[in-house]
Amino acid sequence: MKYSGCIAACCFVCCLLLSPALFSQEFSSIDRDLNQLESLIAATLLNTEEQQKLLEDLQQSLNESGNLIESYEIITSRQELLLEELQSRLNEMSETYRRQSALSARYAKNSKFWRTFTLIAIPATAALSGSLVWMISR
Repeated sequence: MKYSGCIAACCFVCCLLLSPALFSQEFSSIDRDLNQLESLIAATLLNTEEQQKLLEDLQQSLNESGNLIESYEIITSRQELLLEELQSRLNEMSETYRRQSALSARYAKNSKFWRTFTLIAIPATAALSGSLVWMISR
């Protein structure tokens, strides 16, 4: 029995010595798991911050695009007004050209009449005058 008590005591001492070693391995494993979890949380936070920055950049881009679209709409509205004004002026110029063309045609007709009249009237007047002077002087 002496030996059995000694064996039991040795077993007890071995269990006590092995328990911390087992717990040490478990604690080491838990510590490693906690470190991995901490790394994962840090990476997740970093990704979240990067995504937040990307979202902010996207929001800023969208705001700038919205401002550009508003600017283009204003420019387009102004160009439409200018085109309407240009169309109105072109219509006025077309009307003026039409009137001037009509006047020019009438002038050409009158000019032809007076040219023909002058070509006939001047020699006729000279002949008539010459005849009158000749008749009077006789």
